[in-house]
Amino acid sequence: MKKIAGLVALMSLASVAHAEGVVNASNIYVGGGFNFNSLPGFGSARGFQFIGGYDFDFKLNDDISTAVEIGYLDTGNFSGYKGGSGEDVTGFWASAVESVPLSSKTDMLVRLGYDFGDDDGLLLGTGLQYKFDTKVAFRMEYVARENVNALQANVLVHF
Repeated sequence: MKKIAGLVALMSLASVAHAEGVVNASNIYVGGGFNFNSLPGFGSARGFQFIGGYDFDFKLNDDISTAVEIGYLDTGNFSGYKGGSGEDVTGFWASAVESVPLSSKTDMLVRLGYDFGDDDGLLLGTGLQYKFDTKVAFRMEYVARENVNALQANVLVHF
């Protein structure tokens, strides 16, 4: 029930933003990448994820950007997880991302969100982003969830 309520709230927020005319198509981005995961007691696994996000036009303190992201994570197989079958930890997540510019092409990232999947609960992350140009960026992040911790490498493309 918690998962459904979270998704309904997220969809409602998106609907209101679109109806108010505040959605700028050039602020939308998609991406994906690989993650290197650890699950205490079950070792490590390599997986993937897909991301969709929206950069807001306003800036905090005249330079800190805010974005919201939703995504899907698949950690890859952890041996011995879920009764020894080596299953994946999968699911959808949503988060807010703050990016602080370190240079004209590099940003420091801070992430706070919630995982609605197998690793249900709060997620926190930090990392760096390198912008190749105004449309393409590369991210390296460390994200800690309730059980699974991940080092992530993602490429993002703005529309």
